[in-house]
Amino acid sequence: MANKKIKISIVTPEQKVFEGEADYIGIPSVGGSLGILVDHLPVICFLDIGIVKIINEKEVNQIAVCRGYLQFVRNNANIITESAIITNDENKAEAINELRKKHNISQEITEETKKIAQATAALKTLVKF
Repeated sequence: MANKKIKISIVTPEQKVFEGEADYIGIPSVGGSLGILVDHLPVICFLDIGIVKIINEKEVNQIAVCRGYLQFVRNNANIITESAIITNDENKAEAINELRKKHNISQEITEETKKIAQATAALKTLVKF
């Protein structure tokens, strides 16, 4: 009987980034790092910005992800994320920084807040309260 494997799929809204098998998956969950082996209990968790580490036999794949979630049921791992970059040990810090810059929610909120404040100020000049 062949060894059991985890079937893993990582997708973004634009594309399927990775599909394959694994003996182990390391996940950057919002609550902390999570390791998943074959026959792990079912899990659903939110992802943080970080590295998904996939080990199959002796091959290691690393994929930087930006938020999203993991669903693991019956040795099937499905990861849906806003953005993903295939990387390696040497470049993983760079990949994480790139994702943080592209998907900085606080920066997006700040820019939107500025636009709302400007629009509100313009309305106040037109309409006397």
